[in-house]
Amino acid sequence: MKYLGMLTIFVFITVNFVLGRGSHAQTDVPADETPELVPLTDADTALNADMTRAADIYAKLMWAAYCRTGERNIRKSKVAYDALIEELELASESIEDKVVSAQGISFIYTERAALRSLPRLQDINGAEEDARKAIQLNPENVEAKWILAKILKERYISSIDRNGRGNRNTKALEEEMLSVGQQIIELDPDHGEAHYYIGGIARYLGKIELAITSYKALTRILPFKAEYHWELGELYEAQNLLEAALLSYERVITIRPEEIRVWNRLGQLYLQTGDDSAAVRSFQTVLESLESGAVPRSPRNPGLTEIDAHSGISLAYQAQGDFEKAEHHITSAIALLEKRALSMRSGTRTSRATSTERIELAVRIRDTRYTLAQIYLRFNQAQKAVDTFERILDVDAKYVPALTGIGIAYQMLDDVTRAENYLRKAIEQPSQEELPDAYNALGYLYAEQGIKLDEAATLIRRALKSAPTSGAYLDSLGLVYFKQGKLDAAIENLEQANHYLPDTPEILLHLAEAYLEKGLKKKALQTLEHAMRIEPDNVELRQKLDIIKSGR
Repeated sequence: MKYLGMLTIFVFITVNFVLGRGSHAQTDVPADETPELVPLTDADTALNADMTRAADIYAKLMWAAYCRTGERNIRKSKVAYDALIEELELASESIEDKVVSAQGISFIYTERAALRSLPRLQDINGAEEDARKAIQLNPENVEAKWILAKILKERYISSIDRNGRGNRNTKALEEEMLSVGQQIIELDPDHGEAHYYIGGIARYLGKIELAITSYKALTRILPFKAEYHWELGELYEAQNLLEAALLSYERVITIRPEEIRVWNRLGQLYLQTGDDSAAVRSFQTVLESLESGAVPRSPRNPGLTEIDAHSGISLAYQAQGDFEKAEHHITSAIALLEKRALSMRSGTRTSRATSTERIELAVRIRDTRYTLAQIYLRFNQAQKAVDTFERILDVDAKYVPALTGIGIAYQMLDDVTRAENYLRKAIEQPSQEELPDAYNALGYLYAEQGIKLDEAATLIRRALKSAPTSGAYLDSLGLVYFKQGKLDAAIENLEQANHYLPDTPEILLHLAEAYLEKGLKKKALQTLEHAMRIEPDNVELRQKLDIIKSGR
């Protein structure tokens, strides 16, 4: 097999380098004469001379190719090409009269360019000069363009290191690099390496649509190469094309079902697209693969893939309203993170994590605890939420989300004093960012209590500056206006809240109360009945509906 490349070269050379008129001369023999009896003429002698020269070039090319085969003697091959090119350049005849065609000479320059670009010769300038000469002679020389493309990429990387991406020379290289790559795939649409080249560069430059085009081509050329579908899925995610990303990741696990990281990505995408059952199945596949030993794991240092699966499936169960499973998996994630932290601290001097890694892990533990606390709030486990938020605040007493969350939990426990204290602390923390949740929570607390309503409105309006379409914040402001007796403003804000956050029983209850106070009993009944269809077991909704129906 190792001589197949040489044979291919020899066939190419035979086709491209022997003059057409040499072969035509042999067909000029009259039909009634045998070739060997035809007397030689002066013209025949001239043709034989061309053939002799072509054979000489052919032999030199064979020698150059032979030296290169298997990297026998790269330098000898280079010397052979040098001599051949010098001979061809010294020839005075025009391209039309040459024994070697323009395409043939382009081929020879391409071969020398390929040699010069090898690490053993490291003649990048010479390689670029040869590649450009080859393209000049034959603009459709794909191999020469490919060599030039790779050289331009190396020059581009070097220019970034020296001058930065904004430099004029760097920009020029960037444009030419992409241009040459696109010329290659126009000439050869199935040039996988060129598509990969353009896809990688385009992704680096943030030209995501161009990168997607390249990787789509790669998945067409090599449909069973999982890596290309994986890359394509990530690109679709970057463009928020979630359905397309799902299809790409599903293709990956069809090819390589053992890729548990992709199962995790699928789970996250299913969560984002609202398919909680599919998310559960995806994350469960990861956990079962690890539990069964189908995919190895370290008992002392749990991998982030397993932690991500527990975190993800917890969110899926939360969306399904399954408190026990949601709690179980998020606490499992916390336990694995703490085990990982212990492993980092107890490792050898060489294996211990860097300070950056330890900080990142501490933040991950804090965020996962916060998720657990949010689950407790979601399922009305206020005291458990308080306990969890306190563990976070023991480590970071100024962590605003935890201060806000514990304030909300105390509000649920009817401990207004503590709720107000924590929420005040939250909005008083120095921060470069707005704290809309904290402002809204404190404003809502005052609205529910019917106190400090002017301040409550100011706080909630500040929250709405950061998120003007937040259904929760509009609901809070609507409740404030309701308590102030500003019914038109209350209804306007509550209807907007229902628009941005539809089918939320709490918002529907507030809206029904505003309708009722405004004398719109029919609208109030319709709104409450709609809320009851969403939560038929909601006692507060049932009591309010009964009161309206009884006319009390």
